[in-house]
Amino acid sequence: MLRIFFIVFCLLISYVFSKEVTLNLNQAIDLAIKNNGLNRISKLNLDLANALYEQALSANYPSIDAILYANTDRRDTVFQQRGNFTLTSEMTKTFALANTLNIPAGPARDATQASISAIPASSFPQGTISADLDAIAKGRDTVRGQLEVNYPLYTGGKISAIIEQARLNKDITKQSIIRNQNSIIYDVKRYFYGYILTDELSKLAKSVYKNMKFSTDLAKEFLENGSDLKINRTDYLNAKLTTSLIQSTLTKIELNKKMLENAIANLVGLKYSDEVKIKYQKQQILKENRSLQELIKKAYVLNPDMNSINIALKIKDEQINEASSDYYPMVNLFGNVSHTYNSYEYGYLNKDDENSWSLGVAIKMSLFNGARTKNKILEKKIDKKIVDEQKLLLEEGLAIQLKNEFIKSSTGYKQIQILKDAVATASENSKMNLKGFQYEMVDAKDLIQSQLIEVYVRADYLKYVHDYLISLATIDNLVGSKVDEIF
Repeated sequence: MLRIFFIVFCLLISYVFSKEVTLNLNQAIDLAIKNNGLNRISKLNLDLANALYEQALSANYPSIDAILYANTDRRDTVFQQRGNFTLTSEMTKTFALANTLNIPAGPARDATQASISAIPASSFPQGTISADLDAIAKGRDTVRGQLEVNYPLYTGGKISAIIEQARLNKDITKQSIIRNQNSIIYDVKRYFYGYILTDELSKLAKSVYKNMKFSTDLAKEFLENGSDLKINRTDYLNAKLTTSLIQSTLTKIELNKKMLENAIANLVGLKYSDEVKIKYQKQQILKENRSLQELIKKAYVLNPDMNSINIALKIKDEQINEASSDYYPMVNLFGNVSHTYNSYEYGYLNKDDENSWSLGVAIKMSLFNGARTKNKILEKKIDKKIVDEQKLLLEEGLAIQLKNEFIKSSTGYKQIQILKDAVATASENSKMNLKGFQYEMVDAKDLIQSQLIEVYVRADYLKYVHDYLISLATIDNLVGSKVDEIF
């Protein structure tokens, strides 16, 4: 019981918040572009490409990094030295004189020093002295603050090539957005024209069903009451069967019409509970006045796939430039300023050395790398040739598709003009037979035949109109649109 109440409550809520939206073709296209999920993703990809481009631009500026380093060791760093110092004769004499300082000042010290000084240094033997030493080199606690600066002075064109690739990738993303929008527009047109065809067929079927229902009832009356017109039960049953078949066909058309409404609603981003009402006006079918050569020429400039492959070729050129930069030296300017604190005031981190700075230039150039640079450049050049071949295939394929659609649209337009007269003739014939049947001047089989011929001719006409409009939409999709019209 609770589940049933919850379902009813949800249905009531959806009904309260649902809305009816009336759309014409242009409104449907604008709404679909605005709400389509793929289009939103494409725009996020453009934001991503722009961020990557700004990231690449940062290579033109110096990098400044602040570094704070702090650590505590287990104990002080102790410098240990073991061994002996070898003393020369001069050093031995000097130490001998130094030992006289242990004698109290006076005549005895002076006499001893005079005596040692008079002896030649060569008379003193060479000796050794212990070099064993344990000294604190650095305290256990150290804190250093440092500011580093790096700036590339010359990279052989590598940075400019990378930046240009990032910019071109932005352009490719823009072409992807155009491709998605063109696809959305084409889908909206396809569903919209399909709805128009279905709606017009529905109107036709309703009109014929109304005529046949009236004719069937009239035939039944003629059959039951008698008339001068030769109507037998077989004629009546044929008329009744035809009426039932038309009614069945009308039901299927109405179902297709409703499904197309739902498809358009979904495409433009409406909720499942919203009702969409399609609005259109019958317009004169005009002939496409552009030549095939003009369409192909324009497609080579505007088609997003063609533009993407042209941009890809430019990227390949920049990749070749990036690979070629390895032949040139890399020159980098660097510098740093630091202040260091250590818990031991002496050692090699004493107060005299706690502040320091340095400035320099680093030059790096590859002298030999086993022909890696040469083959990398060759790889990029071959890759570009592959894309060149793909471009030729794309150009040919695009031209063939446009040619096929151009022929279809031209043939379809001619057929539409031919069928216009046929529709008028069939409509007039159907009306005359219906009127004649009412006055018992036309047989039932002639009435049925005239009605079916009208249905066939009108349906054929509507189908050619639909196919013609789809061909024009396909041509627009293949040709593409300008980037400036969107961004």
